[in-house]
Amino acid sequence: MMTVHAPIGVLLGGLFLVAGVGKLARREAFAQALAGYRLARPRRLVVWMVPAAEIAVGAALVSGLPAAGWAALAALAAFSLALGVELAAGTAPPACGCLPGSRAPGPLSLVRNALLGLAAVAAALGLPPALGRAFWTVSYVALWAAVLGLAALVLALYRQVGVLHLRLGPGHAFEHEAEGLPLGEPAPDGMAARLVVFTSRDCPICAQIVPGLRALASDHAVAVERVRYEDDRGRELYEQFLVPGTPYAVYVDAAGYVRAKGTINTLEQLEGLVVSGRVREREQLVGDRAA
Repeated sequence: MMTVHAPIGVLLGGLFLVAGVGKLARREAFAQALAGYRLARPRRLVVWMVPAAEIAVGAALVSGLPAAGWAALAALAAFSLALGVELAAGTAPPACGCLPGSRAPGPLSLVRNALLGLAAVAAALGLPPALGRAFWTVSYVALWAAVLGLAALVLALYRQVGVLHLRLGPGHAFEHEAEGLPLGEPAPDGMAARLVVFTSRDCPICAQIVPGLRALASDHAVAVERVRYEDDRGRELYEQFLVPGTPYAVYVDAAGYVRAKGTINTLEQLEGLVVSGRVREREQLVGDRAA
């Protein structure tokens, strides 16, 4: 396996540059954070000096200057000293405001600074870490572990989706023979081969169902016609279909006959009505051919 030398100075320099530019971009937030540090005085001067120093050190590290690593170590030591004083006093200072979403520093921040300090020493001594066979072996093992873990997670989610699909399968509309046009009766002219959904303006359930009608039409390849009671022809169709109330739906087959109907409360029930209507439509076609 090939050996790769990590450009630790460039990486550390990029981190310093991002932190410095972030403080300048969010200078007001950084100035407020400095109020929580006793050693950050005078604050008006520190609010400019710290980001300027970070940018200078970062640029020097990226440029490969020999003394840049020691400068980065000194800066990290100063930051750790200011933070350590506050933590020792039992007062946790606020986030530095370097970047959006920055969290308040704590003991782990000192550990982070110590690791960065080791990287700064390595950069100062010109010791680029070599990523050899051991690194690549560990990487491959970690990647395969991640792949297997993700595969197990996908299978678990697949099972859960299947269970959810079974629980939320198509329901059934409230179909009553005494309400609406009788099954098998012809629908009004111009209403063949479609699902007719009746809604009204003051119906809260209708407002929940209407946004899903387009997806229902696409998923089941069925023409969906929404009839509003407030429209010009709405009341006429309500009377012709003998609609008892809203929301109400009727499935009309290609021959123009009512095959399913009922009061609906959910899109699942509406989907079930389409399925029932098509089953009856096919049964009627088979019966007609057998006759």
